[in-house]
Amino acid sequence: MTRVLLTGASGRLGTSLRHRFAAAGRAFLATDIAPAADGAAVALADLADPDAVARLFAPDISAVVHFGGLSTEARWDDILQANIIGTYNIFECARRAGVRRIIHASSYHVHGMYPMADTPIGLGADLRPDSLYAVSKIFGEGLSRLYHAKFGIDCLAIRICSAGTPGTSREARIWCNHDDLGRLVERALDMPDLGHCTVFGISANEDALCVNTPDAGLGWVPQHGSAEVTPLAGAPLDPDDPRNRHLGGIFATWGHPDD
Repeated sequence: MTRVLLTGASGRLGTSLRHRFAAAGRAFLATDIAPAADGAAVALADLADPDAVARLFAPDISAVVHFGGLSTEARWDDILQANIIGTYNIFECARRAGVRRIIHASSYHVHGMYPMADTPIGLGADLRPDSLYAVSKIFGEGLSRLYHAKFGIDCLAIRICSAGTPGTSREARIWCNHDDLGRLVERALDMPDLGHCTVFGISANEDALCVNTPDAGLGWVPQHGSAEVTPLAGAPLDPDDPRNRHLGGIFATWGHPDD
């Protein structure tokens, strides 16, 4: 039986995917730099160490779900090691191991410096990163295009939106339900011809700030919306809140993390 390599398996979204894969009987190898809080078996590896990454690619690994790395802004060297070198090591070790499919966790923050007045943002909008973190996600998307075009590795880049419980009307407009995200990952793993595509990881929210038009051809439709979990769905945005000035929210307000 072939297995999926799941990076970032101790994180919030990685944990959700672990549970989903296990419930579905999907074989996988979970890895992270830190142990799982729930005590599940996770192979410990630093993705910035190419030898450690190469050891994860046993002969039965057929695909990678790459959710590893830092998920917020950080100092440049930390972003470099975890999100840029780590992502390169995943793609390159996959290529050398003959793995033909990678699902890469990108972020809507690659568009984060768009003024709120310019929303909703479509997939084809120019990139306007709001942070070094977002720049690292652009790197991963570019790497996925290179490895698809030159080495034939099928790739899906998911520009994941806000995956926590919405605490503001802005967050309600960019919410990504874990079940919707899990079904998207499963679809990308199982469809016969994935090719290369990009999609926002966002649920069917009222007044959504990011939209998947035109359709990416995945046959995936979100089945949830933020109205399920918060009365803030559809509520007006507070114009005096600095988090509502740009799509990236608070990320767009921060200075350089190395200052």
